[in-house]
Amino acid sequence: MGRVCTCSLLLVMACSGPQPPTAPDATPVAPETPAPMGMSATGTFVRTGYNVTGRAVLTVSNGVGQLVFSSDFTIASTPGPVVYLNTTNNPNTGQPLRIGALIRRSGSQTYTFQVPTGVQYRWILIWCDPFNVAMAEASIPPTPASP
Repeated sequence: MGRVCTCSLLLVMACSGPQPPTAPDATPVAPETPAPMGMSATGTFVRTGYNVTGRAVLTVSNGVGQLVFSSDFTIASTPGPVVYLNTTNNPNTGQPLRIGALIRRSGSQTYTFQVPTGVQYRWILIWCDPFNVAMAEASIPPTPASP
């Protein structure tokens, strides 16, 4: 008796993978620009996906924002951490602004950039862009909208 061969067709669909948020990039300001002197908002980072400690202070004045991470800031290792400001705690919604790649995983760091007119940020986010997932967040009081 002959053998019957059953062949299966395996259909493999390609996956495009996660896409990072489509937030606009913040425009950095010249290093010689004086630090903004105005109202500041402070938030303490909490874990949303990765261990984190520390806090951050956002100061906004005359269209310039400065974000300063505390000297005790640390975050677990993961690929592609990016810093965002937003009106929600997810850079895929709200009015996100991509500040830039995390400078380092521990210690004080400063980001100075132009702030869009009329936005009151409520969240400082650290997001894993390659996988589009939250790493850490800090809730802050509403920042004054930039004139």
